[in-house]
Amino acid sequence: DAPAYTGDADVDFMQQMRVHHEAAIAMSEAVLEHGSDDTTRSLANAIIREQRREIAEIDAWLAARKS
Repeated sequence: DAPAYTGDADVDFMQQMRVHHEAAIAMSEAVLEHGSDDTTRSLANAIIREQRREIAEIDAWLAARKS
């Protein structure tokens, strides 16, 4: 579920992008499980790697924002 909007554009962006990235990871994992095209699988692996990195960056930013 997507978090409710707070009215703070920066926080809202980060929270909504986190959900977006999680969805991209889920789609990529599905293609790795069921897909057979090498190019698609390669892109899925790259997406998983990058989106996880960005989620970590978002989580760090949100944690610092709460401080």
